[in-house]
Amino acid sequence: MLRALACAVLLPALLSGCVTGRNSAPAFTYTTPDPAKGVVVGTVFERAVFEAHGARFGIVSSDLATNKDKDLWLSSHAPAGQVSLQNVAPKVPTGKGSTFALQLTPGRYRILIWLLDYGSRSKYSESSPKAIEFDVVAGKVIYLGRLDANRFLEVASIHDNFEEDIVYLKKNPLLANASIENKALEVREWWLKDATGKKLLERSRAN
Repeated sequence: MLRALACAVLLPALLSGCVTGRNSAPAFTYTTPDPAKGVVVGTVFERAVFEAHGARFGIVSSDLATNKDKDLWLSSHAPAGQVSLQNVAPKVPTGKGSTFALQLTPGRYRILIWLLDYGSRSKYSESSPKAIEFDVVAGKVIYLGRLDANRFLEVASIHDNFEEDIVYLKKNPLLANASIENKALEVREWWLKDATGKKLLERSRAN
């Protein structure tokens, strides 16, 4: 019940931020080291057979009292200062993505929602299968994993892709010599609402 209440409070603020552009990830991008803050890094990737229009994951502070200044979106479209990822056949999975490096106030944060951009509209996810939380620690750089969105199935996962991602992350001059601790999150089958892939999976399991 407590988790549901927290989501009910946090989600409207996060969606409002998405619409207005308030508190987007660039405002928190790691550009100047601050020893009083911590850094979280990883990649956002959109698997797409054809055009990758964009995937985003929303992060909020788990502290409701300070949430106003902590909601942001991570995008598979590389913003300024980040490294673009692009896989083309025969490399799999095909798609596009981006690194991220955020400098945040110490505390606990939550990945609350994700979406796929369909041009004139966006499709949002169901509630996550479990609370997806991570801690930011002053002076530390922590790898959160690959935030991986599958456009065809309309499902996301978060998983350890450290060996591949570290090559891209180390291209950031601020991270080139940094000690990065692997604290990859593990989430599977996080569906969009009315996801095509979920319906296909349910049919196959019924047969």
